[in-house]
Amino acid sequence: MHRLRLTVYAACLALAAAWTSLGGDGLQAAQGAKVRVGYINNVQSAALVQLKSLSQEENLDIELVPFTRYPDVQKALAVDSVDVGVIAPNGLPAAIAQGDRNVVAIMDLVYGGNSMVARNGVQINAFSDLKGKRIGLAEGGISWMMFMMLLEQHKLPYTDIKALNFTAATDAVNALKHGDMDVVDLWEPFVSQAVASGYGQVTPVVNYRETALAGMNGLLAASRTFSHSHEDALVATFKLVLKAEKQLEADQQLWISLVRGYSNLDDATIKSALAGIRYGGPQLSLSKLDAVAAFIFKVGMVRNDVTGKLGENVNARFLARAEGKNEGEVLK
Repeated sequence: MHRLRLTVYAACLALAAAWTSLGGDGLQAAQGAKVRVGYINNVQSAALVQLKSLSQEENLDIELVPFTRYPDVQKALAVDSVDVGVIAPNGLPAAIAQGDRNVVAIMDLVYGGNSMVARNGVQINAFSDLKGKRIGLAEGGISWMMFMMLLEQHKLPYTDIKALNFTAATDAVNALKHGDMDVVDLWEPFVSQAVASGYGQVTPVVNYRETALAGMNGLLAASRTFSHSHEDALVATFKLVLKAEKQLEADQQLWISLVRGYSNLDDATIKSALAGIRYGGPQLSLSKLDAVAAFIFKVGMVRNDVTGKLGENVNARFLARAEGKNEGEVLK
């Protein structure tokens, strides 16, 4: 009988330990979970790169997976090649409108970093001065989306500009340098590089903060599979993302050193690129994603209007848990 009591007692201790490792809520444990994080080789992604240094605080195994474009990260999320990653805010509504619901938006990542750069000697003193100008754009990208929004706001028809599509920012910068373009739409660090090299100047009249996206150019998302099967690990990851954001915003030298580690940029260029960038903090902007959904349907980019129909593909539950708040406090 004594031996039986000891056996039962030992079993109870084991169950209690298991319950503790689950956080007491019956969900799967984050302990030792592997999380594949897709990031872009830009200055904004430094918060994601910092996850590697912080991973032991949540006992996570963080694998960093580099990409060069937001659409590539979104595709990787959709096919479960990565678990968490940064995507363009316009990418998710566009995918959902086309019936693809394999990616879940979790949190705003970053605002700022997109600008129009005018070639030296080209005067752009008002938005209307863009009329007739040769403008280099990255069609389909987030900068292009916000520029399209501004064209509509200022009632300047797309046909009134001479638009040329560039698939690479370096090609757009070279076109500006050689005088083939009057204005090019760029993002950091290419904005700072173009200005520092003397090819042109930022055009303040093109202000992406005036759009419905308010200059948001990065959104953190998760694969649908990972969000369903590893909720605790996902919550733990976002706790670290929020901590990394605060660290970088409080310590610019740390931010610069991280970017230097995965780019070929010099410190002066990185510092300049950081000037107009801020992290989003603990919020998820459903209203902004709905605004994108409404816009892409209005201008005919997609056939289906999914405004107000993004559903579980914009899920504030994970961020709310990471912050210890209710969903209404983080959903904007």
